[in-house]
Amino acid sequence: MNILLKNEFGRANGNYIGYEYGQDLFGYYYLDIVRSKKHCSEKIESHLFEKPSELICILDDHLYRRERLNYFPVNLAKNSKTSTKA
Repeated sequence: MNILLKNEFGRANGNYIGYEYGQDLFGYYYLDIVRSKKHCSEKIESHLFEKPSELICILDDHLYRRERLNYFPVNLAKNSKTSTKA
């Protein structure tokens, strides 16, 4: 699963932070954190957990800190156009 945050204010305007998390084949839970701007990206952190509760605590802490730094979720559904015909 993925979570994408974008900064829209100040010096860090246009920066993205991506969180990719899930479960691997061996039953461990992983969390990869990627920072990007325009065409350049880098993995800044990678974590491995045995319990899902540990993953949720770390992910919650990271999201809280990023939201305090003016990073907001990117709504991908906003960009897609849906049309219904009656």
